[in-house]
Amino acid sequence: MASLLSTLFGGGAETDAANANRAALSKYQDQGLAALGQGYNTAQGNLTNASNLYGGLANKYGSATSLALDALGAGSDPSAAANAFQTFQNSTGYDATLNAGLDAINRRRATSGMLNSGNSDIDAMNYATNLTNQNYNNWLTGLNSYVNPELSATSGQAGAQTNLGNLATQYGQDQTSLYGNVASGNIAANNLQAQGQAQGAKNLLGGALSLATLGAGGIGGLGSSLSSLGAGQYGGGIGGSNYSIGYGGRSVPVFS
Repeated sequence: MASLLSTLFGGGAETDAANANRAALSKYQDQGLAALGQGYNTAQGNLTNASNLYGGLANKYGSATSLALDALGAGSDPSAAANAFQTFQNSTGYDATLNAGLDAINRRRATSGMLNSGNSDIDAMNYATNLTNQNYNNWLTGLNSYVNPELSATSGQAGAQTNLGNLATQYGQDQTSLYGNVASGNIAANNLQAQGQAQGAKNLLGGALSLATLGAGGIGGLGSSLSSLGAGQYGGGIGGSNYSIGYGGRSVPVFS
């Protein structure tokens, strides 16, 4: 705590207040940055998890739509369509269904004695073609049904990434605002201290001038006292600008 003299002539009280303000601002800055950092880290983690979840769904659905594009020959790889058809055959039990159907045709033709006839071969080809067309189109329709879910998942992932970017921007702005508040507070504290010191300097100067005035008034009074003393005690006095003291009928000059 500032002393009385420091308060009057050195701005001590204002300096104490300014230092207290600076300490409070430093604490506010530390606590504010910690709170902002904690909030940012939590939000960043949540958004990253959401982005990863959407990314996983997008990859899962995307594998189906990519396979559909390969089956349609939309890619640049000429073997992609053949690979897609092989996937279709393996994934839907196509071979088992085809063989079962052909066996049924053969048994029917064998019963009628036409197992090796041309009509039997035509029936087998028609069956195989119809089976392929029907099942393959159904398979493609199933693959294409994943287009919209893939788009939704991709949009969700993009939204999470956008929110992460916005979060980082807001975090930076909040930090800047906090630093600005602390800087403004410190400037105000500096101004308060400077005003106190300036007022203290004025008080000190005013005190010095008062002492000087008091000293000048004291010297004049002393001269008057001497004059009165000479006139009253020694019968002399002050004549014109010459000071003298009368003693034994004679005038003894004191100042001339």
